[in-house]
Order: sequence, then C-alpha cells, then structure tokens
Amino acid sequence: MDELQEQLKIDREKIKISVGLQLPIEMTTYTLPRNTEAYIRNVMEIFLEECHQDHLKEYLNFCLSELLTNSKKANTKRVYFKEKGLDINNPQDYEKGMENFKMDTLTNIDHYLELQKKAGLYIKLSLRIQADKIYIEIRNNSTLTVFEKERIQQKLDSVQQYKEMDEVLTSVLDQSEGAGLGIIIIILMLQKVGLSKENYQVISTDEETITRIILPCNSTVFAGVEMLSYEFVNFEDTVPILKSSFEEVNKIVNTDGPVDRNALYECVRKNLALSILPFKYALEQDKKCFNLQKSIAMLSDYDLKFIYSDSNPRNRLVENNDYYEGILFHARKVAYYTYNLYKNSPYKDSFPQDEAYMYLAGLFNSLGAMLLAGAGKNQIEYITELAKQYPEHGDNILDMFIHRNAATYLSMVAARCYGFDMGVCYDLVGWNGLSRVPEYDIKRVEILHIAEMIDFYSRGMVDFYQVDREALKDFGIKTEGEFKAMIAPLIEGYEKEFGEPAVVKK
Repeated sequence: MDELQEQLKIDREKIKISVGLQLPIEMTTYTLPRNTEAYIRNVMEIFLEECHQDHLKEYLNFCLSELLTNSKKANTKRVYFKEKGLDINNPQDYEKGMENFKMDTLTNIDHYLELQKKAGLYIKLSLRIQADKIYIEIRNNSTLTVFEKERIQQKLDSVQQYKEMDEVLTSVLDQSEGAGLGIIIIILMLQKVGLSKENYQVISTDEETITRIILPCNSTVFAGVEMLSYEFVNFEDTVPILKSSFEEVNKIVNTDGPVDRNALYECVRKNLALSILPFKYALEQDKKCFNLQKSIAMLSDYDLKFIYSDSNPRNRLVENNDYYEGILFHARKVAYYTYNLYKNSPYKDSFPQDEAYMYLAGLFNSLGAMLLAGAGKNQIEYITELAKQYPEHGDNILDMFIHRNAATYLSMVAARCYGFDMGVCYDLVGWNGLSRVPEYDIKRVEILHIAEMIDFYSRGMVDFYQVDREALKDFGIKTEGEFKAMIAPLIEGYEKEFGEPAVVKK
C-alpha cells in the first residue's frame, strides 16, 4: 500500500464521522501540486461514497479538477499582475496584463506558485452534507474583478445554446481566459445527472471567491430514512436502560418511606435514559415542562416507584453494550459543557431559557443516538424489513439510518412523540446545522454546537476547523490554542464533578 492509500485509509474513518455528524470536510493548498490534487479527488470520492452518491464520481471529478484549476489560476493572476505593477481592477491594465499572462506563467509557473504561497493565496475544498443537500465548494482568497464577474455571467447565460461537449469545443474560443469553457462544460455535466445551472453558484465576497455545486441527496433514500425514523420511534414505546443504572435508581425509589427526591434527581440527571422517563407522565400535566427537577416534583411517590420499576413496560434493560454506554457518557459530558458554556455566555441574559433548560438540552441532544444504540432485536428486524420495501435503495437507507446520520433527526422525532414543546424539538436538531437555525435562536443553539464539538474534538474525532467559526467568535475564540485553553477547565471540572475521566480515546 503506497503512502497516498495509507493516508486515505486513515482519512476514510474521519470522513465517515464527518458525514454522519453532518460536519464540513476541508482541505487547503497553496500551490496545488499533482499529488495534492489526486489526494483531494480521492477524498471527494470517499465523501460521495459515504453519502451514497457513487454514481456522480465520474462527473464531479471533472468539475472538481476544473474548479481547482480555475482557483489556482485566479491566484496566479493576482501575483502576476502585482509583479508587473498592474492594477487588476483597472480595465486598461487588465487588458494589458492578460496579453502575455498565459505564456509568461506557463513558462515560469514555479516562480509564480512560490509567490502565491508567500502571499498566502489559498485554494480550499469544502465538502458537506446537510439535511437533504450536498455542498461542494471551492474557495480562494482572490476576489473577482468586475470583468471576471461579467465573463462568468456571460458564460452562464450562454449555456442553454449548447447540448453536447463537441458544440462547446467548436464554438467557444478565447485564449486569454480559457473562454469559460470549464463553466459551460460543468453545467453540461450537471445536466447529464438531472441538474441545472441553478445547482452551480459563484459568490464573490470582500474576502473570497466561492464556487459552489449543490447536489440534492437521493430523494428516495432521504424519504426512506425519514420513514424509518418515525416507524422506529412508534414501533416500540420503550427506553433502553443499563441494568446497573436501573438497579441504582431502583434502590432509591424502592423504599417504604417517602422517595428521596434530591437523591433521585442526582442519580437520574447523569443518565439520559433515566432522565427521559418521568417526562412521559409530567408532560401530561404540563405540556411546556422541560425541567428535570420540576418533572420529578410533579409526580407522586407512587408514580416514581412505578416509573423506575420492573413493572413499567417502558423499561427495557440493556447489558454489555459498550457503544450504548459510550452514548450515555457523551450525553453526560455535553450536558455539563452546555451548562457551563451557558453560564459564561455573554448573551445568556437575553435567553428565555435558564441553566436547567440548557443542561437538559445538552443531555437530550443524544436522544436519537441513544435509542439507536440501545435498539432491541425486534426494532432492528422491523426497520430492516421496512428498508427492504426499497429494493434498489434499501441497503443505503438502512446504512444511513443506523450509522448516526439519522440520529439528530431521530432526536427530534422522538421528542415530538414524547410530547415535548416544538421549541425543544427544534433545539435538539440545530447544533450541526446552524445555518438553518432562526436568528433569534442561533446564540443559544451555538452553545449546544460547541458543547458537542468539545467532546468530539477532545476524543480526536473532529478537527478544530470543523467547529463553527461564528459560534467560536461569540466566546472570543479565534485560534486552536484558545479553543484548547477553553476546553481544559471544562474537562477538569467534569472529571471533578462526575469522578470519571472525560477523555477516553478509542
């Protein structure tokens, strides 16, 4: 196995995690050597495989190569114009510079690539799946000139007159700019897979040029995953509970005297499965209830003894399941981190939610993942049979449902089924899709995002760049060093309060 294949083998697991958590995958290069381009292409292929979009690889490989080359060329153009003392935004200078740009840079490309690197001109690939869309972005920090914007728009407007590649090659020729051939061919490639120029975007900001291809996920697979989520939750109204945890809480409530509610709260607040149980009954009395202590206080001793007893049909005991225990462990840490981040948030006074709400939101963020990890044999058999109703896509639907891709969505479905307020349900699905969160909720949901990412980052599952930059900015975090400095006391505080190590890398 060569070095590239060895690296891709390591990266495949991280790509799988990122797709499952719907987090961005990014790669940055300054000179785009051939081996880097080959590596980037392989990463995109793995990404598409994990998104079950293998059939698009051939088409998108061309698009990717074209977009990478265009970004590299744009950066080269900037350093070339600067070296020649020309203003790239001046019409006369632009025309003069483009006369010899192609020949000069081809014959001395290493020199200009070195200048690009020294100038910090980068090319970034970003890959992400969010809900039912896949985003492929190429970014470079050379902003478009007015002339470049006009040329791009002209080519996009002219696409409709071409139907085949041969027509493009024989009709379009512009040696100075490569004629925008790539843009037209990219659109034709997209059309071959049922898309249009609406799936292709070029965005110019004050800092970057972003070229984006938006792909819809397979609608059948997406609908199948949604269907399995609802069927899974409705099939069996049980909560998986670790036997050891159940025995601990059962001792607290199984008493001849009054139930020690403080002891009960301290026990169940550390355990997602035990925490969810009283809400099924408390919500019948107060549909807005989202406070663990309040839900316990609302119930009689008789209710509590029944809820945490063998006679409660909702309790399904789980033994020897390391993955399930890992989900409970993760939920406990996220709850603690959320609670403490909330206390230090500069925006907390503007939130209608309090510390108790935020702690519980952090804990319940893993509700879907817990239900999947603790799924019983009957549940797995049932959804497997349902997936078989899709003969061409059944395996993909089942794979996406089981391997965490659907866990966040499943959290919302389960919360709705249990009767929680819709505001709570939406909070539980926003952390890994902040761009879709309403502006009035964003500052609060950002806390859940950072809390989740702290645990994933500390376990080596995600990288710093995958943490949302705007969320970090609200806590004054710009660098990875600052992020680590914020994490350290949180981990130390968790270990002190819960008496267990917070970081157990697998």
